[in-house]
Amino acid sequence: MKKKLIGMLAGISMCACLLSGCNDGTKLQNYTDYVTLGQYTEIEYTPMSTEVTEEELKEQVDSFLAQLGERTELTEGTVKDGDIINLDYIGYADGEAFEGGNTEGKGADLTIGSHRYIDDFEEQLIGHEIGEEGIEVNVTFPDDYKNMDGTPNELAGKDATFICKINTIYQIDYPEELTDELVAANTSYETVNSFMDALKMDFENYKTQQADYQMKVDIITAVIDNATVNSYPEDEVATLTEKTIQGAKDTAASYGVEYSVYLSQLQDKEGNPYTEESYATAAEDYVRELLEEKMVICQIADKEGITVTKQEIDEYVKAECSENTSITPDSMYERYTMEELSYAVIYDKVIAFLVEKAIAISE
Repeated sequence: MKKKLIGMLAGISMCACLLSGCNDGTKLQNYTDYVTLGQYTEIEYTPMSTEVTEEELKEQVDSFLAQLGERTELTEGTVKDGDIINLDYIGYADGEAFEGGNTEGKGADLTIGSHRYIDDFEEQLIGHEIGEEGIEVNVTFPDDYKNMDGTPNELAGKDATFICKINTIYQIDYPEELTDELVAANTSYETVNSFMDALKMDFENYKTQQADYQMKVDIITAVIDNATVNSYPEDEVATLTEKTIQGAKDTAASYGVEYSVYLSQLQDKEGNPYTEESYATAAEDYVRELLEEKMVICQIADKEGITVTKQEIDEYVKAECSENTSITPDSMYERYTMEELSYAVIYDKVIAFLVEKAIAISE
């Protein structure tokens, strides 16, 4: 669900709150010329299960126990896939040690098989022993290897050799089962039973929230699919697209990088880095998607007589601030126009109306 406008960040770093949508703060814009509603009541959806299974609880317990593992440094042994090791290394390219390729004797932890390091670096350490020095690991840096700020790195495409030493292999011993002692020592609970009851309740709440979210996604998606978009308010599309692009430029500036460099670190749906042209196209496409939802929401509100009052806007702002202590009502009113806040409230009211009129069906 593309969600209401306040506080939403889109998948390509666009801020949906740019969609203003009312004329006087309480009256919604009319999109009759742009969209024709289809069926929007009695929408059928299949509720997600909120049942917590024993397998799910076991996974949570296993994850908890994994955090309690005790690590011991081995003094002898051979590196195997999956081992956590500590090593030192110096990297050379063109016969010279290069900056950033040296642990300087401080050691670095590495899980073999994690692919944190370049190329097949980790695999070449398998079979070597604790304390072994002078291990040569040969790699080739990718052609598109970049610095942290997105600029090309001088090592891109070059062959390199790392001279490594295996300092130790860590043996990690995990608790075999959950006990009252472990629970009392590592949680706010005293017994396994109380811990498991709380764990199950938390999981049920999480799954209930997920089910509620998915229900709303399914319903509003169906309602939008049933509607017919005749055209778009092109002036609004152009304004919002430009604001979205400007938002990305502002973000790039806040990181201290060029706009084109910032975009190259983002990926489109096919996994390709954005260019200024492709991002502009994606921005416009996304704005049109948001407008489809907005136009449908506004038209349903108009047809059903769903309105918003200043008091409801104030209550909405208060609720948002209670969930996010970094914002205040004053900052909300400064950041968002009354039109934007009105639409946020209307959005929730229309979604609640659609849910009330929807029909849950079993699988």
